[in-house]
Amino acid sequence: MKSAQFAALRLGACILAVCGMAVWGVWSWREEITTLEEQGLAKSRLIALYTERLIQTQLILQEALLRDLSGQPGQPGELPGFERFGSLLTDIETLHNASGGVAILDTEGRIREAGPLYPQDYVFPIDDYHAASAQGTTVYIGRTNMPDAVSDRLYVARDFSAPGLEGIFVSMVTLDSVRAFLQQVAPQPDEAASLLRDDGYLLLRRNVSRPMMLDPAAPAMQALQGQLAGSYRAVAVSDGVDRLYAFTRLSDLPLVANYGMPVSAVRAGWLWRVGPIWMFVGLLALFIYVLAGRIRRAMELNVEALETRQKLEATQKVAEQRARLMQELSHRVKNNLALVLALIDRQIRTRGRIEPAELRGRIMAIAEVHSMLFAAGDRYDLDFGRLIDRLSSSEALIPPERALTVERDVETGIRIGPDSAVPLALAATELLTNAVKHAHPDGRPGRIHVGLHRIDPDCAQLTISDDGVGIVTVKGTRHSGLGIVEALVGQADATLERRDGDGTRFILTFPIRGHVTVDLPAGNVVRIAAAS
Repeated sequence: MKSAQFAALRLGACILAVCGMAVWGVWSWREEITTLEEQGLAKSRLIALYTERLIQTQLILQEALLRDLSGQPGQPGELPGFERFGSLLTDIETLHNASGGVAILDTEGRIREAGPLYPQDYVFPIDDYHAASAQGTTVYIGRTNMPDAVSDRLYVARDFSAPGLEGIFVSMVTLDSVRAFLQQVAPQPDEAASLLRDDGYLLLRRNVSRPMMLDPAAPAMQALQGQLAGSYRAVAVSDGVDRLYAFTRLSDLPLVANYGMPVSAVRAGWLWRVGPIWMFVGLLALFIYVLAGRIRRAMELNVEALETRQKLEATQKVAEQRARLMQELSHRVKNNLALVLALIDRQIRTRGRIEPAELRGRIMAIAEVHSMLFAAGDRYDLDFGRLIDRLSSSEALIPPERALTVERDVETGIRIGPDSAVPLALAATELLTNAVKHAHPDGRPGRIHVGLHRIDPDCAQLTISDDGVGIVTVKGTRHSGLGIVEALVGQADATLERRDGDGTRFILTFPIRGHVTVDLPAGNVVRIAAAS
């Protein structure tokens, strides 16, 4: 794997871990909220059931009192059986240990008769009662507002009708018992348990506090609209604590039971639940991250070792190839020197002297071949087009003092091995030398054309032509230069064609082939030396 892939693996492990932790966190948070909502609803139902039982007890006492009074004699408009009525209220207060007093009020809110526990100085909110009755409320529930909040009482008021009597029955309950129950339901100090009236009047909380009226735009009032039960989140107006609330509406009563769990506690429970999973996923991602780094480093070391070994092997291979090349080139230099010696020997034998210009051209051609082979480096072939271009522009073959123009139309990129390059270069040198020396004798001006083109993928053609006097052949003899050219052409498996006309045109067709590790046989030198 490449470094980028390992980096992607490590980054992917981190991203996957983060995404997994996020998904698990969201899912577990929703599960935590759902669970706490269910628990909150269960506790709010418990508060509602307790409150219903408490209020129903007061209503049952009223019904019992009405049944008891229904059989008492009296005049219209008078309180029947006053002594009997007062004793009944006293008995009611005695039987109910949480009673805060029982009284019957007239329609103006004045006390007609009351038990000993009823606060005589309390002014009943008769206007609020009549307003609630006008809106269809049959049971009016409220709270007294004493100088000391600890002394406040919860009261239940209802129309009281008996023969010859029309008034309001009021039964009070001390808050200690109710508050103690709320504290059992919500034992923690930051938990909330309360009773709320439909109009937003907060009657009672688990802690000692004054009642208060909630704003109609408060989250609690908005959540209660038309709902029998549910949950909402809000910051409490009383203490500023952010809580998750659950509520249950009391059946047939204008009250709502509330239970609230602080969001901080919810969050703490959620973190306690999600923390181990996050830790495990994080450690797993860290393990993958570190492991991927170690694997990447180990693979990099292995790759570096492999590359070093491959470079060493390649270097050794190149060294061996260079050694073989140098050995072969040395052998070719030896053969080429033997060829030069054979040419010198032939020239002395046929002419009795050495022609320096011809010899220099031949040696230069061989030198150009070796120069290009050395410049090719590890390659075993050379660009024959470039070689011909260099030979045809050499002052050693075309002296600048001669009024000769050389036209070149040479295609480059035709690569051949040294097995063909040396004899073909020498053949081209001989043809150029003959064109300079014989086609334009006595320093005559003229034109020489050199062309090289590929005629098919495996074959090329070298053309050397002039506009000179042509080749004069004596009957029974052969031109010595052409004998050398034919011998060289044979070494390269090429063919030579001569066309006479306006000057002389030589067409040398040769195969395009690369390097073949074959030494120049000694017979070639002998054949060249014997050519005439």
